Amino acid sequence: MNEIIRRLNSGEKLSRGEAAKFFEGMIDGALTEAEVASTLMAIRQRGETPGELSALVTALDRRKRRFELPRAGTIDTCGTGGDGKSTVNISTAVSIILASLGYAVVKHGNSAQSGKVGSADILKDLGFDLEYSGTSPEGFFQKHGFVFLMAPHYHPSLRAIGKIRREIRVPTIFNYVGPLVNPADPVFQIIGISRLDRLEMLADAIMEMGRSGITVYSSEDGFDEVSSRSRTLCITVKNGAKDRFSIEPSDFFTPFDPPVVKDRDNARELFLAGLSGRDGNLANLLALNTALALYTMGESGLEGGFTKAREHIMKGGPGLKLEELLKGEAVINAHH
Repeated sequence: MNEIIRRLNSGEKLSRGEAAKFFEGMIDGALTEAEVASTLMAIRQRGETPGELSALVTALDRRKRRFELPRAGTIDTCGTGGDGKSTVNISTAVSIILASLGYAVVKHGNSAQSGKVGSADILKDLGFDLEYSGTSPEGFFQKHGFVFLMAPHYHPSLRAIGKIRREIRVPTIFNYVGPLVNPADPVFQIIGISRLDRLEMLADAIMEMGRSGITVYSSEDGFDEVSSRSRTLCITVKNGAKDRFSIEPSDFFTPFDPPVVKDRDNARELFLAGLSGRDGNLANLLALNTALALYTMGESGLEGGFTKAREHIMKGGPGLKLEELLKGEAVINAHH
């Protein structure tokens, strides 16, 4: 292991077998905190390889607590985060829109690791019971067709590494891993990443793992979601092949600068303004991101999906679903 650590810290790449041995050791506590931090930074500096990413995903998949419910048609909208841009929680809003349209959503996420507001933070601030008091995640999903799976509850082996990640304060290979180790093994996924230069690597890793029904995407202005002002490049991995395409926001609406979230209160206000349709620009952005999910599921083309999602938002469907998920609290009305 010492030799692998030395090689990593010297900027060398690992074979798939070496990467498997290294990450198994890291997860099982065989490395000191300093060794974990230095190797994560070294891998980030030289760039992760598809083999390293798939080795880490495989190691974590073996250790995760599984969410044992029917997978039929399930989708996750978990991005990698870490873009440092403090924008509205787009993927979380999209998950609620999809659930309100009747799709089975198994959202995987966490509190913010390097940004201001993570998916768990926004849901908690809205009043969502992340502990599922009086029920269980499985019971909640069966009743509502939506569940939020809090990553630390399903990946106990990562507790020590989570502390180190927060202290490093920059995205690491674990940001790419998060969406790929969903405890429910969803049938479909959309995974936004903030680094366009790593898009191909992520798609290659997904291919190497034999996964299908996943779209990875990144915008030219550095967001881990479909951008409101710049072109977004997408790769759908399906049945062993890659389908590349791009999304121009100007084909759907007048491009605009995405609003920057000042704090958690502001994040909640903007989230609700977009989800309820009160903010037309944000509603457009949420509809476009939802359209990518619908396209990935084979439910519609991008244009048809955008129109369907936008009309649904303006009719109040997502707001009603959110109230249902919050056990009837009239959260939307409270912020009119």
